[in-house]
Amino acid sequence: MAEELNVRNHQLSHEAQSAHSQRGFVLVTALVMLGLLTLMSLAMFYSARIATQTSGTAQSSTEAYYYAETALHYMSWALANDAEFDSHTYSGTYIHAPFGEPATSGNPVPANAASVGDYSELQGYLWSPGPTAISDTLAAGVTGQLMYFDNSPMSSRHLCLQDAALFSNCVDVTVDPTSRVEPSMNKISAQLPRYIRLDIAADGSITPSIPSLPHHTTPVVGEDIPNNGAIIWLTAGDPTNANHDIEIFPLDPANVYSGTSPTACIGGTLPSCPCDSGAAASFATAQACDANSGQWLSSYSIVAYAIGYVNGKPSHMLRAVIQ
Repeated sequence: MAEELNVRNHQLSHEAQSAHSQRGFVLVTALVMLGLLTLMSLAMFYSARIATQTSGTAQSSTEAYYYAETALHYMSWALANDAEFDSHTYSGTYIHAPFGEPATSGNPVPANAASVGDYSELQGYLWSPGPTAISDTLAAGVTGQLMYFDNSPMSSRHLCLQDAALFSNCVDVTVDPTSRVEPSMNKISAQLPRYIRLDIAADGSITPSIPSLPHHTTPVVGEDIPNNGAIIWLTAGDPTNANHDIEIFPLDPANVYSGTSPTACIGGTLPSCPCDSGAAASFATAQACDANSGQWLSSYSIVAYAIGYVNGKPSHMLRAVIQ
C-alpha cells in the first residue's frame, strides 16, 4: 500500500514538473511571437511611412513641374499680349505707362509701344534688353527694356547654358552630367537682377508681381518667392543654337540714337538709325551686339527659365525657348 502511494506521488510530481515545464515553454514561445509581431508591425509602419513620404515628394515634384510649365506658357502669352510687366517701378509699384521706352521728338519706339506686346517693344530695343545688375536704387541695374530680362555678364551669371570651356559657371548640356556644373535652385532669387513672381492658386488663377529690390539673401515667402507657384525670368538665346544662352553687350542708347557706330562689335558698323529732329523716330535697323562672339545680331531667341515652388520650396526648374 505504501509502495503504491509512493508511485502515485512520484507520478503526480512528474506530471507537475511536466506541466510547469510546458507553461515555461508556452511563455517563451509567446514572448518570441510577440517580439516578432512587434518587429513586423514596426517594419510595416516605417515602410508605410517611407512610402507616404516618397509619394508626397513625388507629388510635390510633379506640382512644381506643372507650376514651372504654367509659368513658361504664361510668359509666352504675356510677351505677346502686352502684360506690361515693364511698367513696374523698381520699388515694386505699378505705373500705367511703358517703362524705359525712350523717345525722340516725343515719339516712343515702337510708335504704339503702349499697346503692342512686350515682345514687339523688345524688338525695338535689341541692343539693351534688360538690366545688368541688382540694385535697390535707380543708380544701377536700370538699363534695359524688360525689367525681368537677365542681361548680366555670362561670366557672373548665376545660371546659364553655354560652353563650359568658356564659362565654367554655365551648364553645357553637351557635356556629360558627371563632369559639368549643375545649377543650384537654393536662394537663387537673390542672384537674379529681376524676375516675375507668379502666385498660382488651387483653382489655377495666377497673380503676377515683380518683387521689390533689394532681393533678400534668404528668400521671404510671399515677397521674393511664392508659397505655391513659380518665379520666371528671361534671357537671350543663341539664334543658331537652342541649347546656348548669349550675352548682349549693353550699348549706350545715346550713341545708337545719334547714329554713332560703337566699336564694341567686330562684325562691322552699326546700320544707320535715322533720328532726324522732328521726324518720327525709327530704330528698326538697330541691332544687338553679341558680347560672346563680337558679332552684330539682327535678332536673338528669347529664353525663359522657370522654377516651380511648392510650400515655399523650389522643386523643379525648366528652360524653354519661347520666342
